[in-house]
Amino acid sequence: MNTLSFDSKRCERIRQQLDSYLSNELLVETASEVVHHLESCQACSRDLESRIGVRDALQRAVSNRPVPDSVRTHVVRKLRASQTRSFAGVSVKRWALGLATAALVLFGLFAAEWLNLRRGEQLIASILKLGVSDHVICAIQGHNYPEVANSADQIREKLGARYAPLLQVVQQRLPGFELLEGHICSISDSDRKYIHFIARGHGTIVSVILTERSGATFPREKLLVTADSGSLGIYENRLSGMEIAGFESGRYFAFVVSDLSRKELVQLARGLAPALKETLHTTARVPPSNATTKWVELGSTQG
Repeated sequence: MNTLSFDSKRCERIRQQLDSYLSNELLVETASEVVHHLESCQACSRDLESRIGVRDALQRAVSNRPVPDSVRTHVVRKLRASQTRSFAGVSVKRWALGLATAALVLFGLFAAEWLNLRRGEQLIASILKLGVSDHVICAIQGHNYPEVANSADQIREKLGARYAPLLQVVQQRLPGFELLEGHICSISDSDRKYIHFIARGHGTIVSVILTERSGATFPREKLLVTADSGSLGIYENRLSGMEIAGFESGRYFAFVVSDLSRKELVQLARGLAPALKETLHTTARVPPSNATTKWVELGSTQG
């Protein structure tokens, strides 16, 4: 894969979009561009982390600050005066004006809700794109898996002590699939690492991918969660010709990617989600191994 390089002008343009990115105000294409740039630019990633920290601090400060008594008294006085006027013989004209105002308020609420859903969809697409990109580049285009499955010991060695326990989970929760490979891969000049399992079955290849969230999170709007995910919070979409289901698992995003049907893919994600979350919670207490973990650089030849 070609090395990604970005000049200072591009970094400046990306940084101008970071606040809108955090507020989920970017179009899908622009958000994906920002995510792609952040994967390969440490400086802009640090800038994003700094802005997230400032926002969190401001939100905590505002939420912990009580409303001044003078403001509360003023609001109550205005509300009472408004109620008094509303019951003092309302004319038909005023009633019609009030009805029109109420309609505008309802329309505004509806528009705001629609905008929030749209922004949520854009954020979901930009997050799911992480899993799709790794599946396409590493498993499909790079063919970074053997025709004859690697042994469990070989895969554990590639994953290292921290992530080796995930092997059993993936093996057990992908019924009808043969697990061919498990490794840690990355994009050239990017700090992001992907824990990548590749399985074969039902005439296709399936990837189970995990990567650290780094402060990002899926939107909490229930309408955006796929209907048949139950209480697991699974998000689904079709991107780059692939079906993808994603969910949060502790401090990780987890993705299941393939060209299977949406129903089949979500079913696999439902089987994986609880076990992955439990295992990752346990492995979080495992100290990093002193041994150097080898990973596959996307676009390179599988060793």
